[in-house]
Amino acid sequence: MMLFRTFKHDETDEQLMERFVTKRSEKAFEELYKRYAPRLKGFFMRMFSGNAALADDFLQELFLRIYEARDSYQQGKCFSTWVFSMAYNLCKNEYRHREIVEEYMSQQSYMEEKDYCVSPEFETVYDRQVFNEQLKKILTSLTDEQRAAYTLRYEEELSVQEIAQVLHCPEGTVKSRLFYTLRILQHSLSNYNPQTSDYEK
Repeated sequence: MMLFRTFKHDETDEQLMERFVTKRSEKAFEELYKRYAPRLKGFFMRMFSGNAALADDFLQELFLRIYEARDSYQQGKCFSTWVFSMAYNLCKNEYRHREIVEEYMSQQSYMEEKDYCVSPEFETVYDRQVFNEQLKKILTSLTDEQRAAYTLRYEEELSVQEIAQVLHCPEGTVKSRLFYTLRILQHSLSNYNPQTSDYEK
């Protein structure tokens, strides 16, 4: 009886990539796609104003590049850092050719990540549409680097060190971008959350 090789579901991302590089394992590549496609599509959608079609195009382009550039992967390097670095570089290249109005974070995800305490009277005191418009205005005023740092830290949950590797900048720069972004959001939205109005004190 012929025994078929079973896939090891407990393999790390790095082990899968190593097997893809050294043994040209298509199954390893497919597993990496399954693990990262949803996260990367979400990243592209946030960077490109929720444009699902554009996110799909960039997702396919990214995995094509991963496939073609597999030999450039350094064994032992954190795969998530490597792949998000490639994704961010694709975004930067796109920014050079067109202006994109971005809204990468919905009100709900923002409230969850920042744990803002909204009063029970929120719906009656503030119109939700007005809040969304204000939030959109603030986010689109940020630089691409600030949006990317915020997304990678609070939505993809990468460490500051990993973000620094993705964005090719010192860790101190990442911390500064995050601090500046959070300060803008907190200060600008203080009217919607009374507890944030004392931030400057």
